[in-house]
This record gives sequence, structure tokens and C-alpha cells, in this order.
Amino acid sequence: MKVRIFSVMQYEVNPKTGENLNFNERNIISALSHKSIKQWAYICHDEDRFTDKDFDNDICTKEQVGELKGKHWHIVCRCDSPLELHSIANWFGVPENFIDVPKGRGAFLDCVMYLTHETQKAQEEGKFHYADDKVKSNFDFRKEIDNREERRLKYGGDLTKEEEMIYDVRYNGKTLKQCRIDDELLYLKIEEKLQKKRLLYIADMEMPNTRLNYYITGKGGYGKDVASRALARSLFPQLSSDDEIFFEVGGDNVTFEGYDGQPVIIWSERRASKLLDDFKGRENLFKVFDSHPHNAKVNIKYGSVKLVNTVNIVNSVQDYKEFLDGLAGEYVDKEGVLHKAEDKGQSYRRFPIIMPLHTMDIDILFSKYFTGESNNPSEYEQWKRICGSFRKVRVLCKNNEELARMVEGKMLSGLPEKSKELLENEVQLTEEEILKALEHYGEEIIVVENKEEKKEIDLVKLATDENTYKHFCI
Repeated sequence: MKVRIFSVMQYEVNPKTGENLNFNERNIISALSHKSIKQWAYICHDEDRFTDKDFDNDICTKEQVGELKGKHWHIVCRCDSPLELHSIANWFGVPENFIDVPKGRGAFLDCVMYLTHETQKAQEEGKFHYADDKVKSNFDFRKEIDNREERRLKYGGDLTKEEEMIYDVRYNGKTLKQCRIDDELLYLKIEEKLQKKRLLYIADMEMPNTRLNYYITGKGGYGKDVASRALARSLFPQLSSDDEIFFEVGGDNVTFEGYDGQPVIIWSERRASKLLDDFKGRENLFKVFDSHPHNAKVNIKYGSVKLVNTVNIVNSVQDYKEFLDGLAGEYVDKEGVLHKAEDKGQSYRRFPIIMPLHTMDIDILFSKYFTGESNNPSEYEQWKRICGSFRKVRVLCKNNEELARMVEGKMLSGLPEKSKELLENEVQLTEEEILKALEHYGEEIIVVENKEEKKEIDLVKLATDENTYKHFCI
């Protein structure tokens, strides 16, 4: 029989016959020197007393019940590879029947916990509670026991490392990157499982209440991608790495492979026509860029993924007016189908912040429609003109990433706060205020006949003008 986990118990002197069993700590130290044993812990029990159970098991005489048992040793071992029982018995110098083979998950630490008699069962049986310093081990047994208890509380039982990682991804929001950092080999083994569980976790995430879209425009070489990344970092300074902050969509084909729920999606070099092609039309495009997003999903290798980002950053060489007009304008799709132009306000309302990059300065424009200063969605005003060039920052700083990011943050100073202020400018009504505004909804509209004409009262006016409502409703 081969085993990986086992425990040994032996007396120094036979408690029933008084025979010297020639077993002591030297036997233990010699046995534990075998490299096949990776983890071990042992203790000398010298405060235990005989019980009726010991008498029933023929360990002591009836007269010995209640007396000290005498010195005996408990040893617990874990091996990487299975060992033959007879080999273990020879190492320790005990009969094979003195070797116990525990079963089940957590068996090793269960045996280690028994060494101190700290379990509830042991204490209910009246066993002596030994101090931790009586235990000798080649690992921090107390730390492992405490960690195991924390994991049991967290997961509701003993799980393997693989099961814990899968559980954390599916239910606790652990990212794929965190899994790779924690255990690269385990991640490689179960990578596909983790990817699928991560998609399920993202699918369960709540959509953000609001989504803010930025458009960065400038000629080739002006640093639009650099500006996009710098902007993303400035909006989420609490996140430590780019992988956590943004996901970049680039290339000829839109692919969301690797999207891991990042709060920012960067759309690099996306003209209006390219975005329309990417989403196969305006309907899906406007869903993804809706300022009050719904459950928009996109296709990926393992099915689909829900986009839960709170920010979109689009950049291209196209002038912002040409870009926004193009999103709502007439176009012909890849199949040659002509789509008529729609209300341009639909695209302008989705991009409240514009950043035109120039040779040595940057404009930041805010939608006056969003700030409540205009009813025209296409009306913008300049918030700031900033001295600087993202491209030049990178050229001069070269490999000094820390310095480059410091300067980029300085260039965008105040923009995150202004963006937040823009969102807060939206009127947020309480439930009571909403019910008050809609209190007449559902009531019948009365058609009024007078001498000149029959007149149907406008629903909006009826619902919002108290005097009109009182006059025309019965």
C-alpha cells in the first residue's frame, strides 16, 4: 500500500506491560531526514490520562483509567510522492499497524490540529490542551491552520487550490491577471475554465448608471494613443496597472478577446465609418456608446462578453464635427445597403468631451448641452487650452516611464474632476419627485369641443401644467 499522508503514534514504554519499546525522539529525527517527506510535525504527549475508551480498546487496565498515560509521540507527515507503508514502518521502527492513513480533504491539517488537542471534539473528551510550542515542525503549522480556517469560512469547506481559484474568479471578481500572478502553472492548467468563469462573472456585474465618452482628435504622430492612455490613468488613479484600467481595441477587426471588465475601453484610430463597420450599423454602436448603457454584449471566442466599462475613449485623425456628423449621417454599409441620415443629436449627445490635439497645445471642449447651458447638443465651449504635446513628452522622457506619466498627469490636471462634475450636472430626481412629475400619467385625455374646433390636449402639457390639467380633465 502506498500513501502520501500518514500519522504515527508510539509509546516509549508499553503502558500495559511496562516493556521498553526503544522509541524516542531520535527515531523520529532519523525517519524525518528522508527527503521523500516534505512536511512534518510531531509532539510528545506527556499530560494525557487513560480513559474508559482506552480500556475498551485494550490500551490500559481498568485500574489505570484516570492515571497519566506516560510519554508517547504523535507524528504527522505529508509526501510529494506515494510511499510504501513497510518503508515508513522501517524508518520509524514501528509495526505497520501503528501507522494511520487519514482520508479526505484537509486530512493532513486535521491530523496536525490533533497534536495540540485543540479541536472541540478533543476538548469535549477531556483531553489535555497542549501549547503550540510543544509542537516541532518544518513549516509554520499555526499559520496554515489559521489560513485553512479562514478558507473554510470563505468557501464553506475544504477546496483544492484549483477549486479555490475557479471559485474566486466566478464569485469574488478575481481577474485572470491576478490568477497568473498567484500561480502561473495552475493558471496554465485551467486557463480555459478560468476564462469562461470570468465571462460569467462579468455577465453578472451591474451595468454602470452612466457612461462617459471622450473623443480625441489630431494628426498622425500627435500622440493620440498616448493621450488616450494618459486620460484613462488620470480617471482611475486608484488602480495600479494599465491592465486593470483600460482595454485597447485596435487593428482591422474588432476583437474583445482579453476584455476583463476594465472600466475604460480605448478605441484606437476609429473614424466614424470604421466604427459603423465595426458594429455593423448604428444601432449596436449607439448602444455601446449610450450615456445610460443597457446590457450590451459583444461576441468573443467563448461566446459573448458584457461591456461594463464606465468610459469610452475614441481617437482618430478625423475632425470631431466630421466624426460626429458621420456617425449620424447617411452611409453605405459593406453589403452596399444605403442607410439614411438620422438626427445628429444622437451622436453629439453621446460625446460630451472633445480633445483636439495640436502641435504644441491641446484644447479641451465640453458640451454645453451636458452642462445645461444650451438645448443644442452640437454646441461646445472651450474649457481649457493646455500647453503641451503628448508625443514630445514620450520622445524626451524615453524610457523614464515614471517621469512621463508624471508630466502627462500634470497636463490633464483637473479634467477628471471636471468630468465628474459634468455627470453630476444631470438632474437626479428622487422617487417622490418622479412620482409627482408623472402623477397624471395614465389618466384619460379629454377631447374638448368649443365653438371653433375640437381640440385634443397635448399629453406633455397636460402632465406638466397643473392649470391646464384642472381645466380640461374631469
